[in-house]
Amino acid sequence: MHVAGISTVHVLRDMRGVWECFLIPLHDQALPGTFVLQVRGARDRVRQPHRTGTREPRLAINFLLYARDTWRLAYQHKLILTHPSGVSCRRRPCMPAPSIENQVAYALDILRWDKDRIAEYKAEHGVRSVKKALRPGGNPTRGLPAILSRRTRDCYLETATPFFERARKLTGKKLLGELMTEDIVRSTLDAEYRDHMPSTLDTVLAAIGKVHMGCRRLGWTRSPSPVTEALREHVKAYRDDGDVHQPRYGYAEGDALRILELLKEKGSTFSLAAELALGCGLRISEIAGLKGNDVDKEHSLLHIVGKGGKHRDVPLPAEIAEQLDPSLQWIFRATQSWKQAFYLAVRKAARELGIKVQGIHRFRSNYAQNIYEELRESGKSDREARREVSRRLGHNRVEVTNSYIPPQV
Repeated sequence: MHVAGISTVHVLRDMRGVWECFLIPLHDQALPGTFVLQVRGARDRVRQPHRTGTREPRLAINFLLYARDTWRLAYQHKLILTHPSGVSCRRRPCMPAPSIENQVAYALDILRWDKDRIAEYKAEHGVRSVKKALRPGGNPTRGLPAILSRRTRDCYLETATPFFERARKLTGKKLLGELMTEDIVRSTLDAEYRDHMPSTLDTVLAAIGKVHMGCRRLGWTRSPSPVTEALREHVKAYRDDGDVHQPRYGYAEGDALRILELLKEKGSTFSLAAELALGCGLRISEIAGLKGNDVDKEHSLLHIVGKGGKHRDVPLPAEIAEQLDPSLQWIFRATQSWKQAFYLAVRKAARELGIKVQGIHRFRSNYAQNIYEELRESGKSDREARREVSRRLGHNRVEVTNSYIPPQV
């Protein structure tokens, strides 16, 4: 450190770029032995992280310091800090906090491995699959400590950014490190994500975990991950039928028809989709992908391509056939956003009617029970009736019907 002139005394690096600190003597007889510590951008204009593309003007901040133990005192009294929001002083922040999107992007980019690093790891450890080698304990269900593809990074960014934007609005906190607590994450999920599908919630929790990992690596937080087993169980309880390994029986008698009637009264665009779920036993993915040429009005059938590409023909009730237009290329939008909106519409209708059990898949269970009862009344044995129900639902095993049809039916 040189006193008799301008000297670079330290270089700070943060998410906004590189900052240089200069010690400048202040020639003022009233303040002998006093210096100005100036912090400014290393380049005239600092490029911010990917996505926003905005540029920040060069920053110059002056701090009045005494010569004796200048730098030690500056850190001791927190006059200068390396902080996620940039360089800050003790009394007030000297520059505003970056956007949530930029903070999330920076935290994820810290974890991102490029092709050169992946190739270097393979050569150093003699492995063919980096993903398998990085799995903690070889457990494929546990998350990786790195992000190995740009697409995965972008998926996390698109999921985590709106989540932490909502958390910021709920709490008023602007820094990502301050939002990384289990209480804030839980309250945000309760307020904004209670009606989301289980697959969406799993993606959100995975994105939060990855962003927390990046924040820990950057030193923005020292707290443990907010995504705990207790939080996962709490989120799973949002849906009474969230566990696909447990039986998901239908709505109580008459409740499914009440939901359909309410959707029709409101003029919901999802009333026809709900009728298909109840009257034909289709999955939500099969409804979303339904095409006009799948409708066979002549033979009163629907030609469905289900899970695993399995083809099956499903009887089409006349009252539903009248509402379907075979001339359309797509009857419903085959997008995740459409499926999410359909799911939310049914949940809200059920909640409005005071029906506690909710979900589109319960329409499918009601369909299975109705068909089973008709077949039993026609003289079919229990085994024969269940086999026919299994075929119409698109399953190969008769035992699967135990998840739809209670033993007492």
